[in-house]
Amino acid sequence: MRINLKILTVAVLVTIIYSYFASRYIYNIKSSQLDEKYKETTYNIHEMLQTLINEKSEAILLLSLALSEDTHLKKLMLDKNVKQIDLASFSNKLKNNSSLHNIWFQLLLSDGTSLYRSWTKKHGDNVLFVRKDIAKVIQNPRVLSTISVGQYDMTFKSIVPIFEKGKFIGLIETIAKFNSVSIKMKQNGYENILLVDKKYKNQLRKKSVKDFIGEYYIATNHLISLSLNAQNLEHYLKIKKYSIENNLLITTYHLVDINGNDMAYFIITKDISTINISEIQNQKITLISIFILIYFIIFIVVYYIYFIKYKELLLEQKNILEDKVALKTQELQKKSEVLKFQAEHDVLTGLPNRMLFLDRLKQALRHAKRAHESVTVLFLDLDRFKEVNDTYGHEAGDALLKEVTKRLKHSVREEDTVARLGGDEFTILFRNLIQEDVIKLVTKIISIMQKPVIIDNHELYTTFSIGISNYPTDGDSCEELLRNADTAMYKAKESGRNQYHFYNNKLTQLAFERIELDKELHNALKNDEFEAYFQPKIDAQNNKVIGLESLVRWNHPIKGMIYPDKFIPFAEEIGFIDSIDNYMMKTSLKQVLEWQQKGIECGKISVNLSSRQLNSKTYIQTLEQMLQEVGFNTKYLEIEITETHIMQDPTRAMKILNRIRALGISISIDDFGTGYSSLSYLKKLPVTKLKIDRSFVIGLPDDNDDVAIVKTIIMLAKNLHLEIIAEGVETKEQVEFLVQEGCENIQGYYFSKPLSKEDCEKFLVAKQKS
Repeated sequence: MRINLKILTVAVLVTIIYSYFASRYIYNIKSSQLDEKYKETTYNIHEMLQTLINEKSEAILLLSLALSEDTHLKKLMLDKNVKQIDLASFSNKLKNNSSLHNIWFQLLLSDGTSLYRSWTKKHGDNVLFVRKDIAKVIQNPRVLSTISVGQYDMTFKSIVPIFEKGKFIGLIETIAKFNSVSIKMKQNGYENILLVDKKYKNQLRKKSVKDFIGEYYIATNHLISLSLNAQNLEHYLKIKKYSIENNLLITTYHLVDINGNDMAYFIITKDISTINISEIQNQKITLISIFILIYFIIFIVVYYIYFIKYKELLLEQKNILEDKVALKTQELQKKSEVLKFQAEHDVLTGLPNRMLFLDRLKQALRHAKRAHESVTVLFLDLDRFKEVNDTYGHEAGDALLKEVTKRLKHSVREEDTVARLGGDEFTILFRNLIQEDVIKLVTKIISIMQKPVIIDNHELYTTFSIGISNYPTDGDSCEELLRNADTAMYKAKESGRNQYHFYNNKLTQLAFERIELDKELHNALKNDEFEAYFQPKIDAQNNKVIGLESLVRWNHPIKGMIYPDKFIPFAEEIGFIDSIDNYMMKTSLKQVLEWQQKGIECGKISVNLSSRQLNSKTYIQTLEQMLQEVGFNTKYLEIEITETHIMQDPTRAMKILNRIRALGISISIDDFGTGYSSLSYLKKLPVTKLKIDRSFVIGLPDDNDDVAIVKTIIMLAKNLHLEIIAEGVETKEQVEFLVQEGCENIQGYYFSKPLSKEDCEKFLVAKQKS
């Protein structure tokens, strides 16, 4: 009985002590993990808020920059015609069609006189003595973008000088409130309130008492459920990272002025019940299960040792217990490491994600500033990746991204960082490389991407457009270097893709021009600014018209006639080319049908087929509907497609071209000889005609290489029973050589340049009478 009582007493004491330490351990582990989760949530909140503030600031600046170039507005300013200026209507349009609400504008003359304010009819007063920022910009005209506190509110402001023929004529100031930033935070599940620092209380003299909490002005319309008053407000403003109160995560974001002093504060709350902590809860349950298991093991072991081999087994079991605890601790550490890896890496490719890349770039910049070294950032964008997703599906797109990742990692050094920002965008970080070595590495990447990627028995070809920025010449912050590399990448894409481009200051202006071009293209289609021009194709033996090629022209209301090379590459990049192609097809068919009804002979009309149309799943259906709608006879229609577009995916191209041919439409290979097609594919394709590229015609008949190439193409066409035509023919000697070699069909300036529909009709009528 004494022994049983002693055992029971020991067991109870062991149970109490073990339960206490186990619960403390589990509590500490859970508290630590919750702390990390709340820190991560706080970081994401601050990142989102900073991004929204940056986006709003940049949007306001872009509005000012765009309006500063408006010729009509400049004229009104020069004439001081206040009655014709109506930017208030523009503000209403922004409010109705975008997220930019509560936008105000002010126009000032070069002497500081306020010519126009969109929020009041007051004008004619000079603001130089009350607005130091305006005075500074007038003294030294430059772009100024700030966040400031005025007499009425805290606002975003951008001030942009306006020049007319190089002469400084005044300023445009754009002002916006913070409400849209607050709304977007609210839409993402974060209640928030913006408070202006108390040192501005006297400056905000136009506000009533109800607009303040204590001495802090409320700058947004959105309040939070958290009870705020003059007594507890200082407590919330001093929160360094986060605080948990009443089931709310509370964090404060400080907005600082140019001197680094606090200007305002966002107090943000999030219901912690909406934060996903299931992983932490699961780990808690696992730990409890482990400690219960260990408890029973201890109990059995102690009982066994007490009655059998007390001293020897006690030491042995102690070691076993320590090993198991260490093993479980290692498992928990490994799980923690896995979670950390997942938070910092891309799930698909395993590459560092944006967060980890920016962290490494920040560290690299710190080291570079101390050691006076350079840092290089590459921004890489896969060309035509959307076409792969649209054509073969997202699984094929994912497989392509994985293969591209392998090639990128193989191309760089072990100490370099390759990251995926998302979608088809990658970045690479180089430390302390001279420009020549950067070019070598970039060239290596471009070279290794030349090989096809085999996915589901399809040969896919993809390339990179690469932008490059360097510290310290192109910026000294992570955001600036990444943004400038992105801007340089767009320049590379505009230059024809599969290229690289270093950043320079001029590219920032080009980025603004891209935004304007995007808007103008959409307006051009709405306003019927695109025109079809027609270049005749002539049978040189009898001087008769055998066909026309339809070519797009953009008759811009201000810039005049714009040729395709200035806007077609950009239209392809933004996915607008389909709309232009469909417009041109319908316009061309209707015009040819009109000539046919007048009895004017014009032969076949040739229309170009883009790579996007070739890869579109709906192109054939769209083509059939258009032919039926217009009532066009397909024997008078010819589709021209470049050799390069076919070879991007020969198997798919063959299927689409066979369906086009089945409609009775002729098919011509444009720019033949400049691509890399093989005869094995050529003989299988349902083509009816080859077009000799102008690059081979220019040197005729004197250049021996051009002579040999042209003769070979003509002979190849005859052996394959295909029609042949030469483009870019400009001289009599070129015509005579081509006819002598068996190519009677000619297209080029020798017979006619591309003509408007009116001039083309006159040309056709004259040829028909001759």
